[in-house]
Amino acid sequence: MQMTCKKCGAPVNDTMKFCRKCGAPLENMTQEQRGENIQQTQNQSGMQGQPNMYGQPGMQGQPNMYGQSGMQGQPNMYGQSGMQGQPNMYGQSGMQGQSNMYGQSGMQGQPNMYGQPNMQGHPNMYGQPNMYGQSDMGYGTVQPKKKKGSGIVFGIGAVIAVVAVLGVGAFCAIRFLPGMFKDPKTMFAENIVDVTRNFSDGFTDFGSKPVEIMLHLGMDDTKDSHTTTKVTTVESDAVGGEDQSYNLTQSYSYDSGNGDTSYILSVSMADTSLGTGGIYYNGNEFIYSPLNTTSPMVRYELGDDSAKSLGAYQAMDRYTLMLTGMSSENEVDWEKQVNDFLEGPLLDIDKKEFEKSKEDYTVFGKTQQCDTVSVTVSGQKATDLLEGMKNIIVVGMSNGMDIDTEDIFGEKGENDKKNDNLEVTVKTFSYKNEPVGVVISSSNGTDSYSINLSGYNTGKEKQTILDIPSDKGKGFYYEDGVYSTGSGYDVLTKINFGESSLTINESGTINGDDRNLSGSFTIHKGKKDTGKIHLEEDDFTGSVSQEISDGKGTFITETQTKEGHVKITTTYNREKLRSDKISAPMFLSESGIDCGRDLDMLKENIHAKTLSDLGKIDSSLADTGNRNSLIRLAYVLSLILRNR
Repeated sequence: MQMTCKKCGAPVNDTMKFCRKCGAPLENMTQEQRGENIQQTQNQSGMQGQPNMYGQPGMQGQPNMYGQSGMQGQPNMYGQSGMQGQPNMYGQSGMQGQSNMYGQSGMQGQPNMYGQPNMQGHPNMYGQPNMYGQSDMGYGTVQPKKKKGSGIVFGIGAVIAVVAVLGVGAFCAIRFLPGMFKDPKTMFAENIVDVTRNFSDGFTDFGSKPVEIMLHLGMDDTKDSHTTTKVTTVESDAVGGEDQSYNLTQSYSYDSGNGDTSYILSVSMADTSLGTGGIYYNGNEFIYSPLNTTSPMVRYELGDDSAKSLGAYQAMDRYTLMLTGMSSENEVDWEKQVNDFLEGPLLDIDKKEFEKSKEDYTVFGKTQQCDTVSVTVSGQKATDLLEGMKNIIVVGMSNGMDIDTEDIFGEKGENDKKNDNLEVTVKTFSYKNEPVGVVISSSNGTDSYSINLSGYNTGKEKQTILDIPSDKGKGFYYEDGVYSTGSGYDVLTKINFGESSLTINESGTINGDDRNLSGSFTIHKGKKDTGKIHLEEDDFTGSVSQEISDGKGTFITETQTKEGHVKITTTYNREKLRSDKISAPMFLSESGIDCGRDLDMLKENIHAKTLSDLGKIDSSLADTGNRNSLIRLAYVLSLILRNR
């Protein structure tokens, strides 16, 4: 028997305390009426998995062909609501996100075209509004009871959510709004060191481009086990108007498993071989095999620790480090540089003297608005700040070596001496919350100059710039940049050193190690004496192009001078490691020279002097950056030129 409200007659059930239509209390419902309702409810259902073919609902997974609702995921073809995600073609509401074409309300956010209200906030085209996800089918629908403790759970979840939001906000603030947490003096010091560190990383390629363009010599890597072969042909009629052809074959190999590595060089002219030589590192043993077959092979044994440390370097890096008596590159403690800068030149400068502003600075070839932190000081403070700045720059250029600043900046001028009229302004520039540049301006009342230092790398674009002007014509400018154009990249290398200069402009596409670039170069020698290079002009230009894809490609340099035409073509091939290229030839003690662990004896017998050993080069300047590719390439050239 259906229970009804005694006041208005609306249907009710035994779980309701108030009538939903008139609001009358239901306490006056008799126990007898409640019992009748319970009995009626029990009579409607099919219990505990009994089959029900045409009648009441089949529970707990039993089939129900034409009857009431099929529960727990069983099919229901024509009956009532299909629960737990099963299809319902013509019946009642489809629950848990299934479609319902003609029936009752579609729950959990699915579309309902013609039926009853749609739950979870989704549109209902023809039905009634429905809030909070429960179907409003009429009076008597039972609202689900809240589980005990759900309010506590909700409160804990809310607290966790708030903490998470605050955590994300704090991270973003620290990452993107550093000025809120650091005083400008600390920011200033960190910006100086960050720019110098980035510059140092980029400066390792200094000088490699000229040698690479004119001779197609370059360095290897240690990304994985491999053998790379570069075959270079030089065609020229620049000597006496006669056609000449030279062939240069270079082979680089590296085994990432045991650290063995080699560099092999073969030279020939026309059909005549001028020899094959190389350097080999197998375990603790170093073998030098000279180009000239009449010269003896040389053997040297590295110590266990040195051999292990050098195992991470490719052949030419290892060769350079070994000859300089090092087992690894110098590493700069940049955190210490920040602390020393704060406790040294910046110690007597109050943090209130540092100012924040927005100013223009060139980033990747474009003028950008940058966050600026600057300070202006005079007198002794200016002298100390200027000297401190120079020391940091030299640390970056020398990769931690102790070099006198005079080697880089020249003799101390009036601006550097203690001078009450000396005024120095230093500005640091940050772009997208990353330090990108430093400008040092100095004036003594009559003369002024500025130094620009930039080091910034995003992985795809980079700029490495050092600009040190000089009123005596001995200024230095270096720029190595890769700048995006939208459709590709511009690659710029520019070096001005006194009267000599080199500019290389290339453009095209770069994708990882693959590249398709072309452009031009201009060289100004500044002096007539060019040694072994048979070119008389002070200026000459040429074209360059390189196309490398999947480890294979070509590199071409071409120039036309008064003396004639020169074309250099190199084919490039990177492949799997070849064992015949990495294993040293047999060393015979009776016909070779065994130096044991005597490094001086080794250098003497392979006729190699480090740049710092050469009398014409200042020893400290020669140590500028052991990672510097110009230093390494000098040793490559020394291997080629040796014939004893």
